Amino acid sequence: MLNELQLLGFSLLILWTTLYLLYRIMRLNRFGVEFKPYLTILWRTKKLNRMVSRLAAKFSNFWHKLFTLGCFLAVGELLFTLNFFTQNILSFYRGGAVQPVIPLIPGITISLSSLHYFILAALLVFIFHEMSHAIAARIEGIKVKDIGLMFMVLIIGGFVELDDEDMDRVPLSSKLKILSSGSTMNLLTGIIATLLLINLYLVLSPLYLPSSGVVIVDVLDNSPADSAGIVYGDIILGINGIRIYNTVEFTKILSGIPANTTVILNLLRGNLAVKGGAHPYNPKIVYLGVRVFNYYPLRIPLPRQFQMFPWHLYNFLNWFEVISISAALINMLPIPFFDGDRFFENLFKHPIFNRRTIFFMNRKMALGKALTDTLRIASILLLLLNISQSMGFIYP
Repeated sequence: MLNELQLLGFSLLILWTTLYLLYRIMRLNRFGVEFKPYLTILWRTKKLNRMVSRLAAKFSNFWHKLFTLGCFLAVGELLFTLNFFTQNILSFYRGGAVQPVIPLIPGITISLSSLHYFILAALLVFIFHEMSHAIAARIEGIKVKDIGLMFMVLIIGGFVELDDEDMDRVPLSSKLKILSSGSTMNLLTGIIATLLLINLYLVLSPLYLPSSGVVIVDVLDNSPADSAGIVYGDIILGINGIRIYNTVEFTKILSGIPANTTVILNLLRGNLAVKGGAHPYNPKIVYLGVRVFNYYPLRIPLPRQFQMFPWHLYNFLNWFEVISISAALINMLPIPFFDGDRFFENLFKHPIFNRRTIFFMNRKMALGKALTDTLRIASILLLLLNISQSMGFIYP
C-alpha cells in the first residue's frame, strides 16, 4: 500500500510527463509558454499590463496611501517576526509551549486531503502579492515588462518583471513602496480572512440557517465510528437523546461519557449505536474516532453538495489566512531572494545610516551595511533554529 508521500511522487511523475507531452505536441511555446527542466511552467503575457494600469489609475489615491503605510508595516513585520522567533526558541529551552514553524510541503506537512485547499489558497496569495508589486510599480512610474503565471511542482503562482533601469532611477521611497507592497497586500488579505472566519455564519447567513447540529467531516479507519457505519456527511442532531447544536456541545457531552460506553447517536437519517473506545489522549472518556463541523441547514432547496460548502469554505479561509500572514511576515525578513532583503538593503543605504563607519567582523564598513548584514545573519539563524526545533512535530 502506497503511503501519502509515495502516492504524491507517483502522481507528480504522471502529471509532469503529461504536461511535457502536451507542451511539445501542441507547441505551446507559440503562446509564450516556457517549460523548464526543474518542474516549472511559465506563461508570460503583456495583456495583463492594461488591467494593471487601469487598476493603478482608478484607485491611485488608495494605493498610494496603502503602500506608504506598507513601508512602516514592513519594519514592524520584521521586528515582530524576529521577536516571535527569539521567544519561541527561549520557550523551547525553558520547556514551555512552542509554536511550530514548519515548511509547507505536500505529502509531508500537508496531507493530500488538504492539498486542494492549499493549492487554491496559495494561488490567490501569490496573485495578490505579485499584482500588488505591479500596481505599486505603475503608481511610481516604473514600466512593467511582463506579467505571467507560474506552475512549479504543485504550486500555481504569479510573477512580475519590472524594468531594472526604471527601478534604479526612482527615489528610495518609491523602491521601498514597491518592495513592501506584496507583503502589505498579503497582510491585508490575511486580516480580511481572519475577520471572515470569526464571522463565518454572517458570511453564510444568506443561504444557511444557524448551526443546529454537527456534520461528520472525517471518520478514522478502524475507529468505533467506522465500525458502526458512520460516514462522511452524516449529520448528528443529538447524543443519547440530548439535543446538540454545535461542535462545542458535541465535545462537551462526549467528555462526560466514560470510556468503552455504547453511545446512541441521533442522526438525521436515524439513530445509530456506537460501541465507543477509550480516548487516546484521555483514557477515561469515550472515543468515537470522528471529526465534526457545525451543521448549517440550507435556507432554500439546493443540491446536496451545497451542504458541505461551509466546511470547504472554512478550510479554504483557514489556509488562506495562514499562507497570507505567513507570507507577509516571512517575506519581509532580510534573507536573500526575499523582498525583505532588497527592502532593508535599500533602506540602510540612506545617507543617515552611512555617515559613520564601524568595524564589523574585522572589517571597516558603513553603519548601514553592518546593520543589513547583522539582520540578514540573525534572520537566517533564527529561521533555521525555529524550523529545526519544530521538526519534532513532524517526526516525534
